[in-house]
Amino acid sequence: MKKLISAALCVITMALLAGTAAGINMDSAGNKFDIAGSVMADQAVEGDYIAFGNTVKLEAGVKGDIIAAGRSIIITDENAVQNIFAAGQNITVRAKSVRNIYAAGGDITVGSGTTAGGVYLVGAMVNFGGVATDVTVAAPAVTVDGTIYGNLVIRSDHITFGKNVTVDGHVTIYGTVKPELPPNIDESKVTFRRVIHSGKDVEQAVSKGISRAKVISAVVCVVTAVLIALVLTLLRGGYFKARAAEFDKRAWKMLLWGLLAFIVVPVVALACLLTIFVMPVGLIVLMLYAVILYLAPVVAGTVLGRRLLPKTNGYLAAALGAGAVSLLLLVPYLKILLFLAAAFYTLGLAVICLRPRREHGPDKHEPRH
Repeated sequence: MKKLISAALCVITMALLAGTAAGINMDSAGNKFDIAGSVMADQAVEGDYIAFGNTVKLEAGVKGDIIAAGRSIIITDENAVQNIFAAGQNITVRAKSVRNIYAAGGDITVGSGTTAGGVYLVGAMVNFGGVATDVTVAAPAVTVDGTIYGNLVIRSDHITFGKNVTVDGHVTIYGTVKPELPPNIDESKVTFRRVIHSGKDVEQAVSKGISRAKVISAVVCVVTAVLIALVLTLLRGGYFKARAAEFDKRAWKMLLWGLLAFIVVPVVALACLLTIFVMPVGLIVLMLYAVILYLAPVVAGTVLGRRLLPKTNGYLAAALGAGAVSLLLLVPYLKILLFLAAAFYTLGLAVICLRPRREHGPDKHEPRH
């Protein structure tokens, strides 16, 4: 699984650095990898399925793991799935049988008809209506209306229990206000842990409750940045070493090119969307533009790590640089300036890589035969 994830990240990186303007579809050893603006899958997959796109809809019979990231993710599978890993703004899972479900995003729904071993959800709004052995959720608003044979752990200040909810194990709730329990939940099996003292006001309570979810999200972001930095170093270690060596001389040039691309590329792409014949080009450009901006802090952190720690192992320097930049992005106000600087620099690198190169004739100093 780790090798498959690394391979997927490598494919994304190669597509960006090479300026590929098309969706990617790859099959290898029974595994499948898709990246496109809209990913639609309706064919059986013997191994793992990895999908990245604005909209990801998977209806295939996947026998391995499902890894999906995008704005809108819908996973429906009538067969057995090993594990589901999903990250996006809107996530809906309706799978007949899943070993474990891990999801992080905005609005997350695990619908009825879903049977899972463990369910672990972190989001803004979480709705669980399936059947699971153990469930752990963290969100400002949580709705539970399913069957849980084991334990239920909830971190939220706004909890709603449906009329069909049943919990055979123990219920642990972290929040500022104890929720109203339905009659079919034994109160003797419920442990409520108040996250702040009762003398604090509700606004402070909600703020602290949400910050716990933000801590989890921050840890995931830092770990993800470090992993991507390691993959980038594995794939193009020499490239980043060269960029670090010339950073002092060419950083301002990259920033200027990046600023120009930051303004011009969205305008050109939107103009393409207004023309039927080049609309696909506009969509692809916008998708690549968004992915480059997403990877910008990691790319900039990798270069800075190699520049500031030239005598350190390349992998360690890249990981430290990417992790440090990801942590600094958590600082209010500073994160805006830092992200813009990273975005300009990374876009500048992309512009330089995509510039047409002149073909040089033979070296003047080369001896003639």
